[in-house]
Amino acid sequence: MTLRLNKRILFVFLVIVVAAVTFWSGSRYPSLDQKALMGGNAALEDPLSFEASIQIQPDDGPMQRIAYTTINWVETNLEGMAFGLVIGASLLTLIGMIPARGHSNGFVNTLIGVAVGTPLGVCVNCAAPVAKGMHDGGARLETTLATMFSSPTLNVIILTMLFSIFPLYLTVIKLVLTLTFILVLVPLLSRWIFPTERAQSYDDAVCAIPATPAPANEGWLAAARGASVLLVRNFGYVVLRTVPLMLLAGALGAVVAHLVPLQSLIDFEPGILSVAVVALVGIFLPVPVAFDLVVVAVLISAGVPMIYSMTLLFTLGIFSIYPFFIVWNTISRRVAVVLTAVLVVMGIGGGIVAEEIHQAELRDMLEFLEQEN
Repeated sequence: MTLRLNKRILFVFLVIVVAAVTFWSGSRYPSLDQKALMGGNAALEDPLSFEASIQIQPDDGPMQRIAYTTINWVETNLEGMAFGLVIGASLLTLIGMIPARGHSNGFVNTLIGVAVGTPLGVCVNCAAPVAKGMHDGGARLETTLATMFSSPTLNVIILTMLFSIFPLYLTVIKLVLTLTFILVLVPLLSRWIFPTERAQSYDDAVCAIPATPAPANEGWLAAARGASVLLVRNFGYVVLRTVPLMLLAGALGAVVAHLVPLQSLIDFEPGILSVAVVALVGIFLPVPVAFDLVVVAVLISAGVPMIYSMTLLFTLGIFSIYPFFIVWNTISRRVAVVLTAVLVVMGIGGGIVAEEIHQAELRDMLEFLEQEN
């Protein structure tokens, strides 16, 4: 690697640092801290948002409700999505400049992705453009997926909220499922189920955006100018391929959120079909970061069966229709469908285990009360 190329790398890296520090200090972490302090008492003003700039009224028609929820969702995700677009374009530029883009070991690449994604602190929807930029820049498949999945699930404040809001057994189930999926299943699926997609991510010749070498005798000013041109070009590339899908995902999420309101789960008797529907709804909805924790806490307080609550606690937030679209278009249909299916099955399994533990606790409590009487 030459010094000329290093100048561009340093400039792009500086852009990433400035964007991250500005977003984290000015918006993301103060917001997460506030949600952590409120815990399960945080207000939910809209089916897909913590706050609603347009309040839905009881006499609003279905189309109005969907439109208002879509607008509120876009406004809620605006800062996070802008950050995701900037970081996605920056990583697309940066990775394209680095000859060594990963390790031959899929598990190591997964850990790299976790190291990148965990501090981001954005929802999976805002992490989707980041994944888009990483993949098209030449990042390994495991790194791309691990970054996207770890951002909304393994952030330190999210984990703090998880431990502070829920019973220990629910926290353990969610963590075990999440860590198993990211650290074990992502590299194994990449190696055995997605061999073609994995091989393509290891072949630098098939990158969507090829690296642009720096001209000879390039000075610092020329390097900054050249890197800026690449950043602007790649930013436009990421925006054009992700923002329209974001708007579509928000509208579709609003439709599902109003067709299947989560608070209505209290009226449905648990069964394998109903739990599967709940898991699918959880995977589909494009909720903001930490929304899953707050809404599940509200549902548990309202008396929603534990099997539904735990299923949503895992499936809400880790994936959604928006990253599904991004993975479908960027990597492959097979990867998008298989990841969704695996997450749904894991969510159902987690719900069943949680329900068994919950029922066992109830039986122990009843036996204790009977002995006391």
